[in-house]
Parts: sequence; structure tokens; C-alpha cells
Amino acid sequence: MALQFLSETSRDINSTLQLNEVFEKIADRVRLLIDYHLFCVMLWSEQTQLLEHSYSVCFGKHIEMEGGFPLGTGLSGSCAQLQKSIRVPDVSLDSRYVRHRHPEVEIRSELAVPLVTKGRLVGVIDLESTEYDAFSEAHEEMLNAVARHVATALDNARLYERVYADEQRMENELVMAREIQKALLPGTPPVIPGIEIGTGYAPARELAGDFFDFLPYAEGCLAFTVGDVAGKGTAAALYGTLTVGMMRGHALKNLRNPAAVLQHMNDQMRRLDIDGCFVAMIFGMYDSQFNRLTLSNAGFQFPILVRRGSATKINLPGFPVGILANSSYDEEEIVLQNGDVVVFCSDGFQDSENEAGIPYGEPRLEALLEDISNRSAQEIADQLVYATSTHSGNHAEPTDDRAVVVIKVVAR
Repeated sequence: MALQFLSETSRDINSTLQLNEVFEKIADRVRLLIDYHLFCVMLWSEQTQLLEHSYSVCFGKHIEMEGGFPLGTGLSGSCAQLQKSIRVPDVSLDSRYVRHRHPEVEIRSELAVPLVTKGRLVGVIDLESTEYDAFSEAHEEMLNAVARHVATALDNARLYERVYADEQRMENELVMAREIQKALLPGTPPVIPGIEIGTGYAPARELAGDFFDFLPYAEGCLAFTVGDVAGKGTAAALYGTLTVGMMRGHALKNLRNPAAVLQHMNDQMRRLDIDGCFVAMIFGMYDSQFNRLTLSNAGFQFPILVRRGSATKINLPGFPVGILANSSYDEEEIVLQNGDVVVFCSDGFQDSENEAGIPYGEPRLEALLEDISNRSAQEIADQLVYATSTHSGNHAEPTDDRAVVVIKVVAR
């Protein structure tokens, strides 16, 4: 009968990880075993070095109790210090007894049992009664047996509570970080005579390593970049933000040509010397006076030029910044024509997979661009994000971040 009770008790109190529910189940199970008047669970706090009142029941009703005991104070504190149960038939005769402030309750006997798991103190179960000698030796033995299961259940519930609190804090911090990251991205693209600019951005997680930025630097001129940091998540986002900050600081002061900007960025990233961190990025400058686009590439996806409905890649190789010391970068100069569309998109678009693991792919991407090149720059960017999201569906989280900048030449 005792073994069955212990088995049922263990199963019951371990059926939840919610701390308050565990407390309630413990109180109910102990009530089946022992007729107490006041029930209290006190948990040991390493932070305060106190046995803290955590859950109490007085005559069947839950009551709030505050404060706690140092080890060795009161019967509960002595029980915790000795890690040994204490049964007192008449508390008035025990100098260790500390009276609680319950004027309506006159406590006469008490039973305190330590909660210990793996040699570590978890807390104390304290039972009190208004009757003398209310707790027997058999009660003490059974409560000690129950306490082993209770200690494990409470330890698991407290661990879960801490993990859950940490997860909530991290989630809140990620939400805030995502809002900050979104705020750091350009809002409305700058207005440059002769071109439309469209952008799209779809992070795979709360934070993303893809980025884009615009730097108007003279009348009718625009510098811009699109980048993809190795990896995903928080580390990639931080590295991407750092990249944009360093690039702005240099380009605004010393903007000569795209290759020089990438050379400077590579030198700066190499000085950081962070293992496994590098950035694939493309830097471009557009001059509306000559309808001229000058590009330099550091390991980013080749841009796609759509002219008269036909898509071709702009073959412009280069090493990502932050990998090799003293890297040099080539430049490509293109004189754009009316109706031309130039698309700079991170590899997350081509790599977007469906449920069968089939990526969206470059041929599909180029065919789509040929079909929609007559639309506005922003409509093209939006359609690229929509098409790749639809291809992937809702079967799993996106495999990579997606960022795109679309430049379209329009009649002035």
C-alpha cells in the first residue's frame, strides 16, 4: 500500500512543471497521508541564503506568507541545516520553535522534513497542528519517503521556471533587436533622377545577416551596397550592422570608386580578426548625368541585368571582405539604357527550398525577372520576395535571409 502511494504521488507531482501546480499537488498528496492544519513548503535560495516561504495552506486554504529563515533558525531552519527530519510533539517545550504570526492558530506540534536531491538542499516541508503529538513516527517515515520525490519535482519545476524566464527575456530582447535592426535599414529609398529604386527584405530568423544601404553623395549620384554576412541569427546581424557602420564612415569621407571602398572594408575586417566571419557584398555607384553604373563585387551573387526583356548576369567575381589580406577588386562600368532593370539579390532567393528540398534556383529567378521587368522597381522587389516565399511554403522556417535592391531606368 505504501509503495503504491509513493508511486502515485511521484507520478502526480511530476505530471507538471508549473511550480504552483506542483505545490498544490504536494499539499493534496500529503493531506491524504497526514491530517495537518498548516502546511508549508520553504525553498532554499542560494541568492538570499534563506529558506523562503514559497507555498502555505492553513486549514485547507492557500495563504500568503513572506520572509524566511536562515539555516539553523526555527525548526524548519534547523531541519534544513541538519538535512534531517525533526518531529516535535510539543513545540512549547522546544527552544528552536519560532511562532508564526497567525493569532487565530495555536500551534502545538510540528513535523519538518528536508527536501534534498543529489546531496543538495532544495527546501523543507513543514507540517503543523493545533493538537499535541499530532505526528507519529510512521508519519515521519512516510513523509521522508515522499520528500525524495518532492525534492526532484520541485527542482525540475524551478529549473523550468528559470529556463522559461530566460527564454522570455531573450525573446523580448530579440524582438527589440529586430526592431532596432529594421530601423537601421533605409526606409524610403532616395529619389535619384532617371531611376526607380525598389527594396525587399525577408529575414530567416528574428535577426538577419543580409543588409542594404544607400549613400547619396552628390547631385544626381547614388552609392549603394547589398551584403550577406556568413551565417544567420544574432552574430550575423551584429557583424552586418558593424559592416554598414564601417562602410558609411569610410564612404562618406573618402568615396572615390567602388573598388577602393571594398579594399578599405577588407582591410578593416581583416584587422578585426574574428574567426569564421566574412561578408559577401557588392558596392555600386550610379551617376544620373551619364546614366552610368559602376560596380565592384566582393563575393556577392552576380547582379542580373534585364534589358529588353532578356536577363543576363553581370559577371563580376571577387573575394568576400574579411578573408584574404591585401585583396584587390575589379570594377565593371555599365551605361544603362531606358527600361533596363538591374537586380542585386542575396543568395537566399536562389536557395529558397520547397518541401521536397528543391531550391528556387537561378533559371527560375531569371525567368521571373524577364516576365515582370515591365513593372516598377518596387513591384519587382516585392514579387521576388513573394515568389520565393510561395515556393518555400509553410513547411519549415526559411533556410536563409533574403535582401534585394532593384534599380530600374525610367524616362525623365
